[in-house]
Amino acid sequence: MSWGYLTHLLEEVHRHSTFLSKLWITTFVIFRVVLTTVAGESIYYDEQGRFSCNTAQPGCENVCYDSFAPLSHVRFWVFQIIAVATPTILYLGFAVHRITRIEYKRDEQTKRAKRTGGPDRVIECTEKEEEVEVEEEVEEEGEEDGEGKQHNERWRIKTDGLMVAYTLQLLARTLAEVGFLVGQYLMYGVEVAPRFKCVRDPCPNSVDCFVSRPTEKTVFLLVMYAVAGLSLLLELSEIAYLGLGTIHDSLSGRHRPRSSREGSKSGSSRVPAPAVLTPRENEIIFNVLGRRCPSKATAVVQVFFIE
Repeated sequence: MSWGYLTHLLEEVHRHSTFLSKLWITTFVIFRVVLTTVAGESIYYDEQGRFSCNTAQPGCENVCYDSFAPLSHVRFWVFQIIAVATPTILYLGFAVHRITRIEYKRDEQTKRAKRTGGPDRVIECTEKEEEVEVEEEVEEEGEEDGEGKQHNERWRIKTDGLMVAYTLQLLARTLAEVGFLVGQYLMYGVEVAPRFKCVRDPCPNSVDCFVSRPTEKTVFLLVMYAVAGLSLLLELSEIAYLGLGTIHDSLSGRHRPRSSREGSKSGSSRVPAPAVLTPRENEIIFNVLGRRCPSKATAVVQVFFIE
């Protein structure tokens, strides 16, 4: 992976995620990845070598250790990191692909418009009513809130058509977090006991086995519980943030008359508002897109004009 691609990926993380998601990524990298790779390896490096039982029966210590820790703590946390990070990585890859395609199409439209001898402006046309409504909402929000709305990450995700993918990766990440928390509790509990009683074959009767540094491992286990709990709290908070934001947007759009929105748009100085396209503009659209725009697409065409 080149540094240029990594830098581009980090830029997409900043542009297409909310503040809570950025905070989650910081928590994930610093508290989970660093703790597991640095502190975890040093604490558990002699986990099996220092596990001893009060018997000389061949093979007894091996089966007792397998009963004590079916999966090493560190390996469990590595699997947890991979499972929790995978939805976010897939989403970022999808976001980079989608934004790159959009930018490429707009560049191609600009080049074709210039080759036809038309004015230096981008023309885009669509027949889908929902896309027209999205453009109107973006214009409306920009007029109401000014520069502050441009930095609203949730609206940037929505206008780029990534809200569904973002929500799905957030839900998948939360489910993975809950699943590994439950699995960690069932496998290890909340304490590393200093003595473990083993009754498996080929051990004779009941055998006592002893764990190295049990107090230190207990503290580290509780720290990992706290980190996972903090990550889960951030994820649940982000789900609530997106849900409440969507409800607020829906109620705001429902209670505001459409005539007032059209009136506010007509008074905007950023976008010209001709009633119909001129014959020259229709001809440019036909040369660029291969068809003439329907009347429903007029609002979209006007939004993309760059004076």
